[in-house]
Amino acid sequence: MADSRENSLCCGGGGGRIWVETPKEERFSDLRVGQAVAVGAEVLATSCPYCITNFEDSRLSLDEGVVLEIKDITEILQELI
Repeated sequence: MADSRENSLCCGGGGGRIWVETPKEERFSDLRVGQAVAVGAEVLATSCPYCITNFEDSRLSLDEGVVLEIKDITEILQELI
């Protein structure tokens, strides 16, 4: 995905941004979900509760038929154990 590793981009919820009213089309979470869909991801994994909340909200705006699961990393580990 674009914006990864040292140039990564989170959902925008950290650092108090969760309390800032950002126009829907400018939300980092929308950008990240769009990037995940663009590379064909089926699951978007995170360890941040803000990301989970924001990504779930952004997922609602995806076109019908686009499937993207938002999971905490611990959920994935639990499935593998």
